Amino acid sequence: MRLEPALFSFSNPDLFVDPYPVYREIRENEPIHRSFMYGGSWVLFSHEDSARLLCDPRLTNNRAGLPLLALGEDERAEFTEFHRFLRTWTAFFEGEDHLLRRGVLDQVFRVLTPDLVSEVVRHAADRLIDGWGDRSQVDLVADFARPLPAMVLTRLMGAPESDHKFLDHWADDLAYLFGASTLTPDDLRRGWASAQAFMAYLKNLATDMARLPERSLLAGLLARTVSGFGFTEAEACAQCVLLMFAGLEPSRHLIGNAILALHSFPDQRRLLADNPRLWPSAVEEFLRYDPPVQYIGRLAAESFTYRGHRIEKGEAVLPFPGSANRDPKQFPDPDVLDIQRHGRHLAMGTGVHRCVGAGMVRVQTAVALRTLLTRIPDLEVCPDRKPVWHSYSGFHGLASLPVSV
Repeated sequence: MRLEPALFSFSNPDLFVDPYPVYREIRENEPIHRSFMYGGSWVLFSHEDSARLLCDPRLTNNRAGLPLLALGEDERAEFTEFHRFLRTWTAFFEGEDHLLRRGVLDQVFRVLTPDLVSEVVRHAADRLIDGWGDRSQVDLVADFARPLPAMVLTRLMGAPESDHKFLDHWADDLAYLFGASTLTPDDLRRGWASAQAFMAYLKNLATDMARLPERSLLAGLLARTVSGFGFTEAEACAQCVLLMFAGLEPSRHLIGNAILALHSFPDQRRLLADNPRLWPSAVEEFLRYDPPVQYIGRLAAESFTYRGHRIEKGEAVLPFPGSANRDPKQFPDPDVLDIQRHGRHLAMGTGVHRCVGAGMVRVQTAVALRTLLTRIPDLEVCPDRKPVWHSYSGFHGLASLPVSV
């Protein structure tokens, strides 16, 4: 596949199905690529550059306004309040403010132990599979990969599992803002409306602390402090919105992408079936081979020169794990799935801003896939029906995957 580098964007349909040949071509010819996205941005395609700049102090993670950069200056004023809300997310803080907020989140996630998460995931997976009844075919995305993370996170948040469809819909509207690069004011309006609906729901949930399970995200965020810092009710609810949106997209896409990868490499599926101890390394390889999160956004906190390229203060800098994880300088035979592979992929980021829910995503993916393939060992991707991919490439994942069960 050939793609003119000047046309590279998350909304280019040539990238929806299989972006990796395009990444390879640009990585080999222009690994530090100047893009028109967000009014002018830098896209990093090599593993070395991506890993280095993800930890570069000259870049900031304070990128709450990144979706607004896709709009004209005259259109941005409408979304001042939305921008203010996004800036309350821990992911967009720096320095001591980030460490304090991250400390509270880390404490909460330690309470949500792998055993607890595994139990919730198995319960949700079994319920979904039981619901298939005597059907011979299902859509793996619609009937499993999409609802499962929403059911799990809704329950872990402390909300009734039956509400997962509402939370799922609201989180989807927010995810689109960070997964597409050609955004319109209507996209921002829809995202802001969903964020407000989500916050109203969570604030109502938080009004009766006695009803919240003690080991839940919302209860933990409301109850814990680090060095005298604690979240207000509004801040705690905002972090739940962040965690719901950030936790849903990677998990649901990773499940679908993993099944498709095992279909393409049946020898690895047989190896995994014969050696269940390989599940942890298999999940790492799924993350490397076809990561749900294709890029990690940063903004230049100051102007500087990197490898001969002048990066101006305020410009977006986008390290691309989707490309870095296929860099042959880091991974031999990068286009081959190898569940026994070792190597440092960037699918969950690196440094102080690495994904706070990475452990939960790993546990959820392993338990969900293992439950699915144990209960349905003859599950196969339908050869006569093509997978359907999402229509934006900031997140790489399936919208539909028919399978025989």
